[in-house]
Amino acid sequence: MIGAILVLYNPDLSRTRQVVERMLSQVDAICAIDNSDNDKATEMFEELPKVKYISLHGNYGIAKAQNEGIRYFQKEGFDFIVFIDQDTMPEEGTVNRLLSSWQCLDRQGIKVGAVAPIAINHFTKQPVSYSISKMAEFDLEDHHYFEVMHTMSSLSLIKLSMFDEVGLMWEQLFIDAVDCEWCWRAADKVGARFFYDCDIHMDHILGVGTKKVGKRSIHITPPFRMYYQYRNFIWLLHKKYVPRRWLKKNAVKYVLKIGYYILNGPDRLAYLKNIARGIRDGIKGVRS
Repeated sequence: MIGAILVLYNPDLSRTRQVVERMLSQVDAICAIDNSDNDKATEMFEELPKVKYISLHGNYGIAKAQNEGIRYFQKEGFDFIVFIDQDTMPEEGTVNRLLSSWQCLDRQGIKVGAVAPIAINHFTKQPVSYSISKMAEFDLEDHHYFEVMHTMSSLSLIKLSMFDEVGLMWEQLFIDAVDCEWCWRAADKVGARFFYDCDIHMDHILGVGTKKVGKRSIHITPPFRMYYQYRNFIWLLHKKYVPRRWLKKNAVKYVLKIGYYILNGPDRLAYLKNIARGIRDGIKGVRS
């Protein structure tokens, strides 16, 4: 059996209903965990079959919400879970294709950590770049794969027993790099490998928009996310299983981000304050 874990935070109820209805035909059950301060989504889920709705009555972060869903499906005896964000719109048949892809890799004796679709940026309609995490590209049976250091959590298909071997998500990270850290830990601990199936796509909203800078497009991130990005990056510097390649590339990116957001951000003071707090708490080891 396959369960979907849907994490919510002040969701657009119209889009969320579309996401849920698209997933209901593809999985055996959905566990929706709501990080919003109020549980205004309750009514919507009461009308839908096969949905377990859990309100946390406050924002405790994506990692805690995902762990609630994992524990729920472990108790229910499911075989696989697939994460789904409120900002992701799956195509019809996505979960079956992911399972086929997982089985293809498993037949080769590969310890599959997760298999996921290629994300299509909702704003630009272009595939998201995986240059930082991409390790290899190959064909297997009728599938074309990128092997990567980590997959994005949304629509990642994971065998539930992996969490018994690796452990749950690191809740103190709250939001940024939660999916990356778990993948790296799984690779280090049990030799898990991670893949994107290039023939499976999903529409995904990144940040609050996209801005063209020179020849590249960058995702505009709200100010509060800066705190977690900089704090978590400093925390991850001390973990031996974090890939050096990721650390080096993101060190450069975060230095450039300081200049960009302070000079071009719509609310420069908010960006500066969050970046400064993130660096301070990262160094001090404060976990708030």
